[in-house]
Formats: sequence, structure tokens, C-alpha cells
Amino acid sequence: MTNQGEVITKDRIGFEKTNRALGFLYKEWYEIISNSLSEIEGINIELGCGASFIDQVNKSIKKTDIFFNSNTDFKLNAMDIGKNFENKVSNLILVNVFHHISDPELFLKSAEKSLLSGGRIIMIEPSNNYWSRLVYKFVGHETFDRSQIEWKFDSKDPLLDSNQALSWIILERDYEKFKKLFPMFSLIKKKNMMPFTYLLSGGHSFNTRIGKFIRIIRKFERFFFDKNMGIFNLICLEKT
Repeated sequence: MTNQGEVITKDRIGFEKTNRALGFLYKEWYEIISNSLSEIEGINIELGCGASFIDQVNKSIKKTDIFFNSNTDFKLNAMDIGKNFENKVSNLILVNVFHHISDPELFLKSAEKSLLSGGRIIMIEPSNNYWSRLVYKFVGHETFDRSQIEWKFDSKDPLLDSNQALSWIILERDYEKFKKLFPMFSLIKKKNMMPFTYLLSGGHSFNTRIGKFIRIIRKFERFFFDKNMGIFNLICLEKT
């Protein structure tokens, strides 16, 4: 990773204490992930952890990234997971990481090799609906390109380069291709969430200081808007 990516990650560590609204939303993600874990006995690994505090919700999860810092348990390139942890992993966790992986087919092969039978890949990823497309068109710097033909894309910096439509391309548009390449993976869960509250928190770009009011708004949007307008997906793949 370039120095720029490392600096950005270092600056974000502890964000849940300074932006409590954003921290609340991430905590909800971590709780949902924790409740979705396979119970197969093995190692639980978060890839591309960045400034994650998932270990505060579930202490069994080891945090890794492609560079080592004070927030990682150990250094690990996602592409090497199969080589380093063959048939040892119960759960691989990626929070807004998958769309940064420039060769997703190679990663999925490596992930499949690492997972025990019954193991899972659990991801939070950008969703594709009329509201999310509008949001990703005007908010943030990352690309949302549904027209990308090949799964692989050029990348110089894995933190900054991405295609936020990648999970939709692979698991919806090209699902038949995915099943042919990875017949051992089953898509067991896909759920939209958070159409407004992430934006209201300011994300990692700006602290709106909305604080505890995010909890009230989140209850309302969860009931009325998550299903059809959520800008993020919970995705769960299981190796069968």
C-alpha cells in the first residue's frame, strides 16, 4: 500500500470515539456480522480491517490488513489467505473491502481454499438500487460502474482504487458465471440496510456531530426504508 493509504488508515483509528454516530452504525454492522458467523470451529479473520473495532464486539475475530499498525493483530494480504490458512478458517469478514480487491476471482479462489466446509465469507458492500446509485454518483470519490465487463480492474492503491458495483456485478449480474466458477459457494443471505443514516453521520469524510439522534433515525429507517433503499448490503457466502 502507498504511504497515502497508510496515513488515511492511521488517522481513522479511534473514529468511533470522535464520531459517535458513525461508531454506532459500525457497531450495528459488527453485531449483524457476529450473529451471522458460521459456528464451525476454526479461525475468524477480518481482512482489510483498517480502523475496525470489531474485536470489541466479538473477541474471537482477528484483525488483519496488508500493512501492520497498532490496530492489526497481524499483517495479511487477502490474496494470500488460501496459501497461509488452508482449510483453517471458519469466517472471513470484509467490511467495505471486497470492492477494493482488483482481482476478485483470484481472491475468491484463495478464500475458498482457506475456508473449512461450512465456513463463510461475510461482507458489508455497497448495494445497487435507484437510491444507492444516486448517492454513489454524487457522494464520495469511489467509482460505481455497473458497466464494467471484466471482474478484474487496474489498481495502484487498494485503499483508494475500487468499483463499488463489484459485488452486484459478480453476485447478481454475473451470478451464473460465479456459480460455474465457484460451485461450492452458496449465497445464503443478502440484505439491504442504512439508506440515510450513514450519510447523516458524515461517514469518514465529515463529522456531522449528530450523535445519539442517529439511534432514533436508524429505528425509523430500519423499519420503513432498509429493504428497498439501503445503500449497503450484508452478503453471506457459505462453502458447502
